[in-house]
Amino acid sequence: MRDQYNNRIGFPASFSLQSAQKKNEMAHIIFYDLELEGIPGQAWSPNTCKTRFALNYKGIPYETVWLKFPQVREEVPKITGNSKAVTVPVIVDKLHGNKAVHESWEIAKYLDEAYPDTPSLFNGNIGAHLFFHDFVSRRVLAKIFKLSVFSILEKAQQHGPWFRATREASFKMPLEKFVGDQDKNAKAITENIDGIGRVLKQYPYVTGQQPGWADVSLASYFIMLKVHRPEIFQAIVLNDPKAGKEFTAWWSRMDKYIQLAPPPADARI
Repeated sequence: MRDQYNNRIGFPASFSLQSAQKKNEMAHIIFYDLELEGIPGQAWSPNTCKTRFALNYKGIPYETVWLKFPQVREEVPKITGNSKAVTVPVIVDKLHGNKAVHESWEIAKYLDEAYPDTPSLFNGNIGAHLFFHDFVSRRVLAKIFKLSVFSILEKAQQHGPWFRATREASFKMPLEKFVGDQDKNAKAITENIDGIGRVLKQYPYVTGQQPGWADVSLASYFIMLKVHRPEIFQAIVLNDPKAGKEFTAWWSRMDKYIQLAPPPADARI
């Protein structure tokens, strides 16, 4: 009877409350991610993806709590105790006194400190990773967002009007004006990833011989483009005229870290 009921509400026949509880008990981290109404259960936000992919790379088990735009405003202040910075990602570390940490860069630093036996995100070069993170945020992510914003608006569905109103208030202009020339945005991305392509011609990862925060950041930004403008991602990243082969190989190597859960232990590095 229980299996029949579980099937009716969409769970597999093997699902049980006991197994779900055991899974949650195994999770060290509660991770709050942003979900769009039109693509439920799809990781797409570059800021939250940075935290998800960092957890995957480090192999730290976690439980995802999906929040939609209005839920972020309602729930995040309760978790963090901060009503000013009401954004995700947020994690709650159950192994360390239910400590709440907010914002992807702060979470990355915290994870390296709190879980020293896992692969490092910074490998002793935190300043270099911060520089790369800031560079791609300003030069690449900003253009990706402009290419993606109307897809986000559409997929937000009933929360679309709120998304438009808050972004236009922040940008002080209509979204149609904010996005600018889409061809110029795509060209700017191509120009700004040129140096990254040269690195990937010599090393398997942006960080060098193994992944790090630079790889996590770049993959997170590309995810937004892949989810919202897959044709542009294919054209200007995987088919980049100078380093498309290298970007494709790097993306394939990063694939195991850009899933919804960590890879098996023997497949992480």
